[in-house]
Amino acid sequence: MGVKRRTRLRKGRLLLAMFLIVGVLFVADAVRRALFVNMNIGDDNLVVDNGVVMTYHVGKVAEEEKEEETPTPEVLGYYELDISSSQLASGTLVHVDYEHPYASLEMMPTVDLVYYRNDYYTLINDTDSVILNADAAKELNLMMTDYYNATGRANFLVYGTTDTYTGDGSYCPKYFPESSTANTVDLAVNVGSTVFTYDGCDDEKWIIDNCYKYGYIVRFPEGKAQKTGNVFCPWHLRYVGRIHSEIMHDMGMCLEEYIEFLSNYTFENPYAYNLDNTVYNIYSVKSTGETTSARVPVSSNYIVSGDNIDRFIITAYKC
Repeated sequence: MGVKRRTRLRKGRLLLAMFLIVGVLFVADAVRRALFVNMNIGDDNLVVDNGVVMTYHVGKVAEEEKEEETPTPEVLGYYELDISSSQLASGTLVHVDYEHPYASLEMMPTVDLVYYRNDYYTLINDTDSVILNADAAKELNLMMTDYYNATGRANFLVYGTTDTYTGDGSYCPKYFPESSTANTVDLAVNVGSTVFTYDGCDDEKWIIDNCYKYGYIVRFPEGKAQKTGNVFCPWHLRYVGRIHSEIMHDMGMCLEEYIEFLSNYTFENPYAYNLDNTVYNIYSVKSTGETTSARVPVSSNYIVSGDNIDRFIITAYKC
């Protein structure tokens, strides 16, 4: 009897020991897994599992592996605009002469003054088309209306725009290549049945003094022959847009001087001008070939004009 009891005791102790060992192993594995999951370290963790080296990325490492996001234009405040080299010859600020011929591939909207003009000026011929940039034509009508209101006269005659006769007996003695832009107006004065060359004197001087308010400049003003290559031509007006004509008037600049002046200003450091409670930021970008990348502000409208030489002039503003 004594022998059998000892055998049963040995078997019971053996089973108890086995259960204890299994329990300890289970708890140890659980603790190991918990410690691994909660680790937050900067390097890869090498773990040996059944003799195979496994690489785990956890915590901080996973965040570092995210690709850097490219800032959106809204965050930067600008985006890159690709400008074709063909646009160098487009816009109201193009400089056109025999050395820099006009070769624009994009024509702006135009109107025929035969049908568009108002009653405060006349045309040399009411049957042949007189083509002008639509914006320039609108401002021309406003200017001639205000001239009439200021002087009581309606004696100006549009002698030509894109096709001005400059031969024998012409009232506009010289042709200028920039007329092909559809941004120029050549004037004469009609007194009764007689037409005279416009000399910029008397009541008619009002046009010279005030045309900048309507986006026009006297293209070849007094005292600028060294810059423009032409003596004073009061009868030849050029439309550049009001913001630019206002600045040029304030600074006493001709177009050549203005383009050179703007070459000093960049997107980061634009020339700022306040007109009618709107702030305009103007700067230029040098052409780099077939395509030029230029920064333009996200939050503003902008207008791009080439200078027909080697730069793009950008005028940005908020409505």
